[in-house]
Amino acid sequence: AEAQDDKETREILRQIYENAREASGVIEDLMTFAEPPQPRATATNVRKMLDEAVQLTGRKTGREYLDIKIEVAAGVRDVFVDSAQIVSAIANVIANGIESYSGQAGPIEVAADATDAAERVKIVINDHGCGMDGETLKKATQPFFSAKPAGRKRGMGLAYAARFVQLNRGTLTLASEPGKGTTATIYLPQKQAFQPAS
Repeated sequence: AEAQDDKETREILRQIYENAREASGVIEDLMTFAEPPQPRATATNVRKMLDEAVQLTGRKTGREYLDIKIEVAAGVRDVFVDSAQIVSAIANVIANGIESYSGQAGPIEVAADATDAAERVKIVINDHGCGMDGETLKKATQPFFSAKPAGRKRGMGLAYAARFVQLNRGTLTLASEPGKGTTATIYLPQKQAFQPAS
């Protein structure tokens, strides 16, 4: 394209390059989703993990200020997860919540608490954005599904989040209502998985 003098030819070549790059990104997303790296679980501080997720959300959304409130209950111990994968998962959920607002960066409420069984930590991420109807909610964690107009997003954020949480022996559920917002509930293990003797 740079070697071309003709403006129209340059533009056509630029479009081919951009489309090829986008197609490559889609294939890379699909491959990463199909065969993600196995988690390297370690004891991870919940507050530190949530703070890192908020920082990553800022970079993902390109916003300097995010209206996010974090509360970690007393008695919440470390979770045993791959910190990088769970930080990415939580950041994707928060970013999705921010996108549900029209021109605002929140508010998003994030609360962590120990469960009754004391073997899992419950993390609730709540927004008051546009919410989702039942049909959208059912598809929300499917790869490449997006309620945004075509060409805006690849629709991998919540799919990645659900996949990474599942890989780390956790669960992610979504509840939503149009016009009232969405609540994502994540459960993460506090104990190391049993490793059979070799």
